[in-house]
Amino acid sequence: MTVTLDEQLLQELKDNLQITWNDENTDNTLSRYIKSSTTYFNELCETEFSFDEGSTVRELMLERCRYAWNNALDEFEINYAKRLRSLILSVAVEQHEAAIGTGDSTG
Repeated sequence: MTVTLDEQLLQELKDNLQITWNDENTDNTLSRYIKSSTTYFNELCETEFSFDEGSTVRELMLERCRYAWNNALDEFEINYAKRLRSLILSVAVEQHEAAIGTGDSTG
């Protein structure tokens, strides 16, 4: 049985939040948080992230979901401003390098 990315993210989020029960309403709420958070990061950086395991953007997305779960979403950007700026800059550099057709910035 193949586990989809959405299922992986949901289970990882439940583990992070120490949610041990199975409840459709809880799962639906968490799935909405995941969807809105993935959309948030894709729009923030104007790219489509894969949210691979171990990636910085996946970690940030799960943290944003944690803030949403705790009704503190308004504090996320304040508390993660430095990491968000770093993410935006790294994506911008990658996109610029791809646009000029080289990964060598000494060119």
